[in-house]
Amino acid sequence: MPPLHPRATATALVAIASAVGATAGHADGGRTAWPGSAPLAGAWAGTARSTAVAGLSFPVRATVAVAATGRPTGRVSLGTPVNCAGGWQPVSTTGRVTTFSEAITASVAGGDCITDGTVRLSPASGGRLRYVWTKGAAGSVAYLDPVGISGTWSGTLAQAGMPPIPARIRVVGVRAGQMQGTSRYGAPLSCRGRLEPRGSGSQRRAVLREVITQSTSAVCVGVGVMTLSLRTDGRLGYRWSGGGVVSTGILRRVGTQ
Repeated sequence: MPPLHPRATATALVAIASAVGATAGHADGGRTAWPGSAPLAGAWAGTARSTAVAGLSFPVRATVAVAATGRPTGRVSLGTPVNCAGGWQPVSTTGRVTTFSEAITASVAGGDCITDGTVRLSPASGGRLRYVWTKGAAGSVAYLDPVGISGTWSGTLAQAGMPPIPARIRVVGVRAGQMQGTSRYGAPLSCRGRLEPRGSGSQRRAVLREVITQSTSAVCVGVGVMTLSLRTDGRLGYRWSGGGVVSTGILRRVGTQ
């Protein structure tokens, strides 16, 4: 192979969110295509603000999985003072907006959760998701940031015999315990690739198979194994190996605060 670079309430809510399982299958057996759903995949977090009650805000944490057909489903937990959790089933996609029906399946005593409703998700600038929840006159809006490994990362890689290599990695979670994504490297590699799941992974650590799909250099071709690990400082550890070559680096999240 040619060289290749490479509060108690809060605790209770977490327990509830962990217990919310995958939602049931769509009536069409999963045959429907859901264009534009791939950017929704992954783990997300942010703060929602009510559009009906002045001064009301609450944390939102969501995980969206996208099946091989492109059909998305999700799980959500809503923090104090709302305090509930549930699942999302897809209804439709129009342009960049995917609409879900929300089913609340668990709530914390003393919470202020409005059961069910409609959720609309769409990609926003800076790698975020725009979240809009409505039910009758009630509503809330949030911009959700990717959490864990999910998201876009950039930095500089080190590889023996080469100058520093600019890198940009995009990772999404497609199914429970699996990740996929894309890669792009600057000169002298000057190439792009796709990232495929290689066994199970998590939002803390994932091992991916990288396949180079486009290259304008003779030194970036082939297949390798990429290991991504979330560090305690919020940066992403990167290690790539293949054909006796190893590349390493520390990447920073792109486009979020």
